Amino acid sequence: METTTTDTAFRAQVVAAADRSVAAFLATHDDDAAALPHRAAMGRLLALAAVTTEPGSAFYGPGGDGAGGGGSTGGSAADGTGDAMRRCLDRLEQLQGPTGLFDGTNLCSPPDSAFTLNDACIALGIIRAVEAPGAALAAADGRLAGIISRATDALVAGGVHTPNHRWELSAALARINALQPRQDIADRIDEWLAEGIDQLPDGMYSERSALYASAVTNPSLLAIADHAGRTELLDNVRRNLTAFLPWFNPDGTLESVFSRRQDQWMDFGAAPFLPLYRRLAIQDANPDFAAAAAWLGTLPLHEPAKLLALLRLDPWLHAALPEGAAGATATDSTLPGPLAPAAAALETCGAYRFRAGSAVTTVYGGCDDLVPGVVSGLASNPTLLRFAHGAAVLSGVRLSRSFFDLGPFRSQHTVRDGATVRLSEELSANFYLPLPAARRREDGIYALGHEGRFSASMDFPGRPTVVHRLGTEVTVRAEQGQAVLELDFDGADTAFALELTFRSGGVLDGVVPASGTPEAFQLVQGTGSYRVGSDTIEFGPGLPADPDAPPAYNPGENYRYLAGTNASEGLKVFITGRTAGSHRFVLRGSSGTP
Repeated sequence: METTTTDTAFRAQVVAAADRSVAAFLATHDDDAAALPHRAAMGRLLALAAVTTEPGSAFYGPGGDGAGGGGSTGGSAADGTGDAMRRCLDRLEQLQGPTGLFDGTNLCSPPDSAFTLNDACIALGIIRAVEAPGAALAAADGRLAGIISRATDALVAGGVHTPNHRWELSAALARINALQPRQDIADRIDEWLAEGIDQLPDGMYSERSALYASAVTNPSLLAIADHAGRTELLDNVRRNLTAFLPWFNPDGTLESVFSRRQDQWMDFGAAPFLPLYRRLAIQDANPDFAAAAAWLGTLPLHEPAKLLALLRLDPWLHAALPEGAAGATATDSTLPGPLAPAAAALETCGAYRFRAGSAVTTVYGGCDDLVPGVVSGLASNPTLLRFAHGAAVLSGVRLSRSFFDLGPFRSQHTVRDGATVRLSEELSANFYLPLPAARRREDGIYALGHEGRFSASMDFPGRPTVVHRLGTEVTVRAEQGQAVLELDFDGADTAFALELTFRSGGVLDGVVPASGTPEAFQLVQGTGSYRVGSDTIEFGPGLPADPDAPPAYNPGENYRYLAGTNASEGLKVFITGRTAGSHRFVLRGSSGTP
């Protein structure tokens, strides 16, 4: 490291937050350790190890069996931490099966066990950094080493079932190899890495997930770089962090609508990205990453006790950020410049963002082909547009059409031209005519087949068809302070419902209650508005109510057949009409006295 300056304010912030989190679970949850899953038990053990070995912590000292005499409260706060650690270790040893892996939802899963063993190695690292550990820490050292040793063979031999698991498993092996070196461990890491890191051209990993980038892939690649000497992996992390920079929101969330994992349905909190940006901001003297780290540091810390442990083991994390890092204050909702460019694109995700003043327009057209159905691992969120003006947030625009129950609009072709994005989809559905004589069977029993919408024993490929089609084009144009949305239809004349979902907490005006839809509204004429404080989004024009065009969202038969839904939450306003011709709507932001 070129700098050894410690950021004492940041370290104190982390220690205080870690103390609060440990105090909370000791006060209310410690007696449930015997029922914890293995990852939770290890997370609690790591938190206890972090605070009881930290001189600035209230849990440091004789009562916490730390390395020195007395923390900020004289050691009384540390009473009972040794017993709490022993209960966590008891639970971990109970759940560790004969192979050394941990039992859980995925049974004895190598990657699920790797999450726990990564934390076990971190805990062992901070315990072994203590010069004179007390009895409880010394016992934890021996038991953790045994847990790790018993699991090693199974981790070396084991397999995975998601892309990020490869890197989590390799990170655990790299940490284990640093503690207990073995050639077969190093060889297995090399095998996994030889597959290549699954990074798309714009920097996203193949899962396109903020959740897994922050919790698994980036931390794992950093660990492999540090413990296995594979420093070239730092470039993958740099590219991914650069790709995410324009997608942070002033409310402390990070856009994730384009994810292929469960965070595509979430308001994903950005705080887990703090140690990643901080590490490389300092290591690279990167001003953009420093701005991100400074701003992220104003948010409530994610897993502060684990962050404290990482501070102890990674000298980059506790160093001071480069001078001049531009970050928002805790009461300032303005993003620093590097996080708020005028335009940004993730081409491989079909995601685009435009900023003008307080207005932010986000367009999404990157859903995967749903031929196998709606399944885990595919991007299927039908939200096509988000628009925010200050505190007023239109969190989602979706388009339903009454067309053979095939579900909401999901773009199949997405093209950007400057500040204009065109999304398009072509749907078709068949009616089947009688089988030709050569295809008929006397017994009337035909092979069970799937025709794209449903399955039946009807020999679909052998029948002549009558095809019905519906083409939909959605054009979004970001302008100064507003977004213009144009709908163009071609083909079937049927009903559509444009659904606007606003974040709860604001006031709607100009709308009427939607018949038969609780807590939803309809814009039937003119312009409606949604106001939060002094920030307003106006939207319209409305279209007349039509009993044959219901104001409702339809997730499609893939969901409804299983009594499921992918409906979003919030205040809903519907604009309904027919698919004949074109329709133009405007979303306009403004600020002023409410």
